[in-house]
Amino acid sequence: MLIIEDGTGKPDAESYASAEDLALYAVKFGTVIPAGIPEREALLRRAALVMDGKTWKGRKMSSEQALAWPRRGVELDCQIKPDNYLPARIEYGQMALAAEIHQDDIDPIDKRKGAVTLERVEGAVTREYATISNTSNRLLPAAPDRPSATQFADYLQKRGLFAIRA
Repeated sequence: MLIIEDGTGKPDAESYASAEDLALYAVKFGTVIPAGIPEREALLRRAALVMDGKTWKGRKMSSEQALAWPRRGVELDCQIKPDNYLPARIEYGQMALAAEIHQDDIDPIDKRKGAVTLERVEGAVTREYATISNTSNRLLPAAPDRPSATQFADYLQKRGLFAIRA
């Protein structure tokens, strides 16, 4: 059974959303997720681990809490949010990220095709695709529109592109 964070900073929390929430999200947004509850819960746990590796605004509400949220000292739209603030976009972002992880599982990056580089039509059709290198940094893992990145943007310390002066 998945232990859901409710804004109190649970020391054993594993997710911000339930398997049922993920199923509703998938229907609402037309994403593909596994049918089984254990598989959905595993995806949500994996997404929560990825989220813990992000650099969020503020700091954890408690050093005992298992997940990155809730946080204190989060400033958004020129307002400091309450310490137990758990934004809905964190939950939606986790579900989007879980769907993206599942998409990568069922459609690995190295099996995807690049742009058409040659197409010849004479009787039979011949089509070639560009090779996509996993090290090219041109193809992001998961879905090309990355809905989770959009959900998380306002809550990360650095949003979008930034330059570092050497």
